[in-house]
Amino acid sequence: MNPPSIIGEPDPPKAWIERVHRSLRNFNTATTGIVEFYPVVFLVKDAGHNVLGGVLGNIAGGWLHIRSLWVDRLWRGRGYATQLMAAAERYAIGKGCVASFLQTASYEARPLYEKLDYRVIASLSDHPSKGHDRYFLAKQPLSGIEDGDHRRDRANIVMQPYASFDVQEIVNRGIHTHASAAIGLPEQMWFAANFFLRNDDGEIVGGVLGNTWGLWLYVSDLWVDHSIRGKGYATKLMSAIEQIAVERGCRNSNLDTFSFQARPLYEKLGYKLYGTLENHPKGHSHYFLKKTF
Repeated sequence: MNPPSIIGEPDPPKAWIERVHRSLRNFNTATTGIVEFYPVVFLVKDAGHNVLGGVLGNIAGGWLHIRSLWVDRLWRGRGYATQLMAAAERYAIGKGCVASFLQTASYEARPLYEKLDYRVIASLSDHPSKGHDRYFLAKQPLSGIEDGDHRRDRANIVMQPYASFDVQEIVNRGIHTHASAAIGLPEQMWFAANFFLRNDDGEIVGGVLGNTWGLWLYVSDLWVDHSIRGKGYATKLMSAIEQIAVERGCRNSNLDTFSFQARPLYEKLGYKLYGTLENHPKGHSHYFLKKTF
């Protein structure tokens, strides 16, 4: 059988993406023994069930991960962001979580998170473009939030753990729109960057997933099937995604990995450690690495 081919696909079939995600999750589960996973979705809805804001995340390994927090600009300043965070933390504590992790940007909600006892554990300068910064924050221990008795203004916080893609997209689209307005970058400057290993039978046996935004490449997932590991395919995939990032004008790359994953590979490829989160998940370390092209 011929060696698998590297294929670049900005808009790949969902099955290809799921193959990489599922295989990486299986590796992480087998390595750490952590199997519990809970979606976290709380929404602000008015009487007509319109989504006015929300917090999206998940719970794994005793940690709450906040992925997205957004409130419509017409409803800001009324305490809804704090209420959403309070609801997420209460739920996480009930599931046995001991800490929380999130990331934000200099044009977003760092002051709010610090008011809620989150602390910066790492940062990236000039991300996604010059004059802006990205911050990674953690809260340990996860003590909960006193959100007070806010006037509801005909809107309420509701839990919807299995919210549809369309509902979650309202929250994510709101964040992207705010980011574009805040940093002055056109929306089209965000592009997917995906490369896959495909064998002669059409099977996906590896892949690297990420995106380019402004001056930065972000590598979110890297996986190679165990049957072909040790043959340099991970390095080839990283070379492919970095090459397209350079062609798109990126000057830097960033990624995160865990102590049971591929830090030695990334450092061999020129990535440097800029932040560490200990005991995330319990018994392991979470590393943040970056590279300048």
